[in-house]
Amino acid sequence: MDNSSKKIISIITMDKRETGKKSTNMEKGCFLKAMEDLRDNGVVVAEVVTDAHLQIGAVKKNRFPEIKHSHDIWHAAKNLGKKVVAAGQSKECRPLLEWSRDIINHFWHACSLATDVDSFMEIWCGIVHHIVGEHEWSMSYSSNFYGENKCQHGPLEGEQKEWLEKGSPAHKALIEIVFNKRLLNKIPYYVNFRSTAELETFNNLILMYCGKRFAFSPPVYRARSQLAALDYNNNVDRMVKRNLDGTVQQHRTFNKKSGRWSVTPVKVEKSYRHVDIIMERVVAARLNDQEGMSQPVVFDIDDPRRLSRTIAPIDPKPTTELVEEKVSRFQATD
Repeated sequence: MDNSSKKIISIITMDKRETGKKSTNMEKGCFLKAMEDLRDNGVVVAEVVTDAHLQIGAVKKNRFPEIKHSHDIWHAAKNLGKKVVAAGQSKECRPLLEWSRDIINHFWHACSLATDVDSFMEIWCGIVHHIVGEHEWSMSYSSNFYGENKCQHGPLEGEQKEWLEKGSPAHKALIEIVFNKRLLNKIPYYVNFRSTAELETFNNLILMYCGKRFAFSPPVYRARSQLAALDYNNNVDRMVKRNLDGTVQQHRTFNKKSGRWSVTPVKVEKSYRHVDIIMERVVAARLNDQEGMSQPVVFDIDDPRRLSRTIAPIDPKPTTELVEEKVSRFQATD
């Protein structure tokens, strides 16, 4: 997906048979094929945004070191939230749970404003002071200090949450999370503030064309995925509906996981104009076809069925031999 237009520009489908019948290698294989497909079509890639997939990270570093690599901010915030919740399970660190949402929001805030590692550190590390009621501090958390050592919020008004006690187990647990070496090493992946949320939306649309309850041959699955991409690209720029007073129509949705209601803008109905174009080309191709449809089916040169008839890790025995070996648990024995 192109980051600016949010349109699908390349689709790669693979089969387990193409990765040694190991499904864990399929994502890496698709990533490599997609990058090669873009390069072959003259697309210059300046930045790649993925989740924190270790195999893709290694391939990106070894094969495409000149391309900037960013991680999805939502996945990073989700993992951070898990660490905060895990740290707050003990009795002495229980007060940290009340601040978990604020800590995650502050992480989003730091990523959205930061332009480099130093600016991220100045914003992000301030949470260890704010959470104990300190809104100004003397030390700097970056190697190239250029800002003020204080919180960026204005005067606090109204009722506030109970501050943590400085040096308490909950405060120490937060310090360990904020200054976790693994987290700080990944800061360069977050400063561009990228998200793969739109791509997840497209993946959900693919399920409408390629339901997981059905089995498709590789060419059919590829064609259905391409139909999903055409559908998505044709409707990604839809306008939102507006009320008579000009305000945007909103739709209420309930999230079972968070237990909260939220609203999303209502868009105009989808258009399927591309379907008519496809049908016209299908009919024209059929009319101009000189061979007909009664020819034997020949697999494409890259069809994974050429490698193996099934995706099973071992070859099957003859049917007659399997029938002889089969013993029913309900069959009476002498």
